[in-house]
Amino acid sequence: MSEYVPGYRFPLTACPKPPKGEALIERRGKRNTIRTNEKKEKDIVRAKDKVCRWPHCENCRDFKPRLEVAHMEPKGAGGDHGVRTRADLMILLDYLTHQGAKGLDAGERFIEPLTERGTRGPCAFYVKVYSETKPGEWSWHCVGVERSAGVLDPTITERVIGDPIVSIITASRTT
Repeated sequence: MSEYVPGYRFPLTACPKPPKGEALIERRGKRNTIRTNEKKEKDIVRAKDKVCRWPHCENCRDFKPRLEVAHMEPKGAGGDHGVRTRADLMILLDYLTHQGAKGLDAGERFIEPLTERGTRGPCAFYVKVYSETKPGEWSWHCVGVERSAGVLDPTITERVIGDPIVSIITASRTT
């Protein structure tokens, strides 16, 4: 029963509830949109990379595992909503290099995009190397640098994370 309050144009009543199931339908629609966008971006990565981008990948050579699109930043349990699922923030790797015990997700490997194009441009690839003399200490060791996406530069054998990109591009052009 609504009450009439002097000065108000309409009687005071509670807001009606939305129809049953409307919120569920809305959530499903949002989820489908997010999944469709993520699939579209992953398909772009698969179409351009075609093979595992990790240099001289021992897993691909020995085991021929399935290929996966790896996010450079983990999506997290809360979901992505288009922030981390972009083609320039993903790369094609085999599942052992991506999710294995010594993989990218375990923190044992690292990929550094070298241009503003992100992973669609050249990248540098690193593995974590543990010290044999000092337990608990480790450093990053560069295993390869690309001239362009998917094309390794054989002239660059050593690189430190964060080295200026100009020196790498200059070195690859002079040879």
